[in-house]
Amino acid sequence: MYINFWYPMALSEEVTNAPIQSKALDQNFVLFRDSQDNPHCLSDVCAHRGGSLAMGKFKEDCIECPYHGWRYNSVGQCIYMPTIAEESKLPSRARVDSYPVEEIYGLVFAFLGDLPEGERPPIMQLPQWGEAGWSVTKLEYDWQANFERVIENGLDATHTEFVHPSAGLEGNFDPSKIIDQKLIKSLWGSAYWMDTPGVEIEHGHHGPAHQWTFLSFKSKQFEGNFRFYSYIRPLDQHSVRRYLFHARDFQLGEKMDKELVKTTLLFEQEDRPVIEAMRPYYSPRDRSSELLLPEDEIMLSYRRYLDAWQTKGWHIDIDTLKKNSDRKIFVIPSPMRHKHKNWVQEAVPLLQA
Repeated sequence: MYINFWYPMALSEEVTNAPIQSKALDQNFVLFRDSQDNPHCLSDVCAHRGGSLAMGKFKEDCIECPYHGWRYNSVGQCIYMPTIAEESKLPSRARVDSYPVEEIYGLVFAFLGDLPEGERPPIMQLPQWGEAGWSVTKLEYDWQANFERVIENGLDATHTEFVHPSAGLEGNFDPSKIIDQKLIKSLWGSAYWMDTPGVEIEHGHHGPAHQWTFLSFKSKQFEGNFRFYSYIRPLDQHSVRRYLFHARDFQLGEKMDKELVKTTLLFEQEDRPVIEAMRPYYSPRDRSSELLLPEDEIMLSYRRYLDAWQTKGWHIDIDTLKKNSDRKIFVIPSPMRHKHKNWVQEAVPLLQA
């Protein structure tokens, strides 16, 4: 799992002034809205005795710890301790990490990392959201699988006719019928584009946990565009929450929305057991352990990006974390750590280059 990327922490309607807990990267966070309706995300562990802030109350634009009443403002600074006189200075270390937040597409995203604003990768765009001539539906569900396997499934075009026979793409991936294909790279991800007589297909990833699939149908009986956007939050190494958006520019209306939600859920139910049963549990890094074909180049490209982000020191050291987490609190480092150097809670261990 990787720090320094945007992760969808909750649906917009789930975040109110009553604090809620959200899990990501095997850590807990607390989300809430202030009196101006702005969402915020803090680490969910009080700097005093380790109480869960998500179990606390919203008071005077602060989160009040349920254990001893310490109050943290939206930037994570404790501004009130019941046992210290008002005229006394509070300890400067009385703070928790606060993470940048963006609310878009009906989701609340948090940037879980410590990169300065100008260096952060953007959230994957969903340009059809709110656009005339497009209908967009949204689904939310959990899988018991590693996020890399889930993303790679979204990048795999040729599984469709076998796992999803109802998609009507049988035979589209016959090598003799493929018109053209290529791998496309960008700063934060890569895509694999394939043109066939019936459909033009592009599967790509943005960062480690955002993924898209574009389908442009070309037959006279069936013309139009499907756009799938998947925003994934790794809950831990073994489970994910997926927010899946489906956009289309034909057969618009609520009736067809409901039909396509059913179809998309069917695809999810077909994919899930296949992915959850794959072995090894994590995507291999050793090419010799899989017999890959040319169309699998997108998977190798995705893994090369992951390796590059590990080289930057963004990969969480899960083994060290698990070994010590029962005795020590670890948190995802926030950008505030560049301003304040003395923290009660230690940043999660990271794999070095």
